[in-house]
Amino acid sequence: MYGASKILLITLQMLIKNGHKPLVVLSEDGLLSRALKKEYIEVRFIKLGIIRRKYFNFKGLINRFRTLWIAKNQLTELCIQENIDLIYSNTAAVIVGGWVARKCRLKHVFHIHEIIQSPSWFAFLIHKMIARNADHVIAVSRAVKDHLSTFIPQHKISVIYNGLDYSSLSSNQNLSKELSLRPNHLIIGMIARVHPWKGQSYFIDLAKALLKKKSALTFIMVGDAYPGNEYLYDELNAKLETLGLKSHFINLGYREDIMAILNTLDLFILPSTAPDPFPTVILEAMSCQKTVIATAQGGALEMIEHQVSGIHIPLDNAQEAAKIISPYLSDEKMRRAMGQVAQQKVNADFSLVSFEKNIMQLLTVIHEH
Repeated sequence: MYGASKILLITLQMLIKNGHKPLVVLSEDGLLSRALKKEYIEVRFIKLGIIRRKYFNFKGLINRFRTLWIAKNQLTELCIQENIDLIYSNTAAVIVGGWVARKCRLKHVFHIHEIIQSPSWFAFLIHKMIARNADHVIAVSRAVKDHLSTFIPQHKISVIYNGLDYSSLSSNQNLSKELSLRPNHLIIGMIARVHPWKGQSYFIDLAKALLKKKSALTFIMVGDAYPGNEYLYDELNAKLETLGLKSHFINLGYREDIMAILNTLDLFILPSTAPDPFPTVILEAMSCQKTVIATAQGGALEMIEHQVSGIHIPLDNAQEAAKIISPYLSDEKMRRAMGQVAQQKVNADFSLVSFEKNIMQLLTVIHEH
């Protein structure tokens, strides 16, 4: 699972802990539904008409309109049957919850994990719908709130930083033997869903620039693409082939042993080329005492302090970024010190206790008023 799904699972566990009974509606069975069932959380399946870019055409829009209409009717019936008190939508891509809330006169909360900028017509439309159909909006970072404030009154938006149980993430396991990694090589990794704005292509550019400064480097990429976007793998492989970098790269695809992967790395890079709202994987890397390198935009600016608890790099200049990263390639002491500060910061500022307190207070106030 990726960040938003992990945070949804944590939020549901908190609701149960605080005496509430969540009923989760998903479009289809998968990793998230199986994780929910393990927690004995009730799950129903209704095609929710999730908005994705592949539907930005005439046939796709007709498909979404029809699916959303059916979902609205089914969800309305479900809310009546189950005596639902509040609707919580975990992503801007699922808009039907707001329509159902208005129809059933229920409170509705949007938890926004995205910064949607393009296409501009879609960004305008989706944010207007959020503003119209949300009693309150939870933004995962100030960057998200600032973006939403163009469309939504600020008093309707609260920033609540995600938190994780870092004690449950600790592990000494690593993949050095499994991957037959050369002991004299520095291991640099990236973990993210494969998507153009997540920066896999930029990661390859960074690798090329860094290899000019130190040849004993191995790069690991982790993550898969949405179904239908598998062609992105072919593009990345073609780029590695063209640049002659394949011998320095290991592409693991989708993995669930994220902590073992992070423990294997010497440096972690998240080179998003568009503002990343609040990447959970950065929290995980910080908790593992890793030197975290991220492009200077979005939630990363709030998560790490440059050259104190992490490193910010430009989002469009691999050569300049390599200059910034270069000192950390050969100085293990500096990497270790920064990783320790990162772990201290994540425990202090992005704790599970703070997340639970803030989100439960907000949901309680919204429900009661």
